[in-house]
Amino acid sequence: MEKAKKRIAIIGSGITGLTAAYRLQQQVEKNELPYEVIVLESSIRSGGKLYTMKFGEQYIDLGAESIDTRQPEAMELIEELNLLDQLEYSRNGKPDIFAFNKLYQLDCDTYKGIPVKRTDIWKFDLVSFQGKLSFLKDTYFSRSDEGSDVTTKKYFAQRIGEEMSEYVAEPFFSKIYSSDIDEIGIKGLNEPIVALEKEHGTLTRALEAHPELKDGNGNYITFTQGLETLTKTLTEKVESSIRYSKKVTDIKKSINNTYIIDINKKEQLRVHSLIVATDSGAYNQILSDNQLSDYFKDIKMGSIGFVLFSFPKGSIKKKPKGNGVLSVRRNNSYIQSVVWLNKKWAHYADKDEELLGIYFGRSTDSIMMSLSNKQIEEAILKDLNKMLSIQEEPNYRIIKRWPNAIPHFSVNHEEKTKNLSEFLDEKYPGMYLAGNGMNGFGVNSCIKQANRASEAVLDYLENTK
Repeated sequence: MEKAKKRIAIIGSGITGLTAAYRLQQQVEKNELPYEVIVLESSIRSGGKLYTMKFGEQYIDLGAESIDTRQPEAMELIEELNLLDQLEYSRNGKPDIFAFNKLYQLDCDTYKGIPVKRTDIWKFDLVSFQGKLSFLKDTYFSRSDEGSDVTTKKYFAQRIGEEMSEYVAEPFFSKIYSSDIDEIGIKGLNEPIVALEKEHGTLTRALEAHPELKDGNGNYITFTQGLETLTKTLTEKVESSIRYSKKVTDIKKSINNTYIIDINKKEQLRVHSLIVATDSGAYNQILSDNQLSDYFKDIKMGSIGFVLFSFPKGSIKKKPKGNGVLSVRRNNSYIQSVVWLNKKWAHYADKDEELLGIYFGRSTDSIMMSLSNKQIEEAILKDLNKMLSIQEEPNYRIIKRWPNAIPHFSVNHEEKTKNLSEFLDEKYPGMYLAGNGMNGFGVNSCIKQANRASEAVLDYLENTK
């Protein structure tokens, strides 16, 4: 008589959920395990924030724009999926910084804007003489012995000075994490440089010892047909396991080490283990335990938007030297960053139009999301004229909003996450959280979390009667 299969549910089919399903399905097939993998997706598509739109003959990413190659997880998965031949690597270095109504190119070796060599600070026209002295002083002393978590702003202010933190670190890190660095804890970012600083004693020694971290060509990748190439390939691998339009509304513990999942408030599914791979903001909606709610009450969700503008060729009169522009927050601009697609990616280079991808609205700024498309367009065009002297009307534009998509984790998030994991192990064995930002941001962190969660599920089921 065939043994009944144990069900594993994955809630959410973004990059985390799809990778977890793929990993689990691999092991089920390889080892002929008596498990059934089910992916529950509330919408009618998979992919989450990897969202590629085909426009004519070209592919435009309207969500995440690229993947950092300086972390290994995504590249390892891409190679495993035989997608290396579809990759394209970033060109033309790093973005300029727009401040004081002027574009600044950081013309030296940097890591996310921070100079690798201390003496290169003298090349930073963006920073005042006093700011340069502060940088030299603060980078000389070791700060790696501090064990407590601090805000990202404070972490960099202590190491590179207040001015460098405000005008260099802030635009680079806000672009990456779409969060307010005055609030988010440095440990919550899972930035590799934090661990490397502890190893080498100071930030600059760590950067000098790891030249592979430097900003430059090839730091980022995309696919010729957009980042959704990755999630579409994963979807094809696990298509039979995905159930679309299945919104999870509650999860409850049940008998014999199982859980009951309420779906669409009208059906239920009993499972033996599950991975919650949704946005962190959804946890309170589907986990009704008051003790669990305490762990999530401090998580705030922010919004961000993207607009693609096509301008006539030659419209950019004030050209950045790099492949885009980062805007410091003191500009009082709606624009967070600009990607000049023609310069960053080879497959746009010969287009007879200027393609600019703009991320707008700071993640803590809800006002921008409430504006109409016309109001957003007018505001951004005004800011673009200041930055790049573009005065011509766009050929077309595409606007995409991502409401309540960016989690804001406060200081001590790492410690809270550890406590949460211990609480789940004790009270909710077999349930694992791998949502956006729980253990770092970006595609690499999502894949890393998926790998860990899938291994934990298999280990749990193997050791549970």
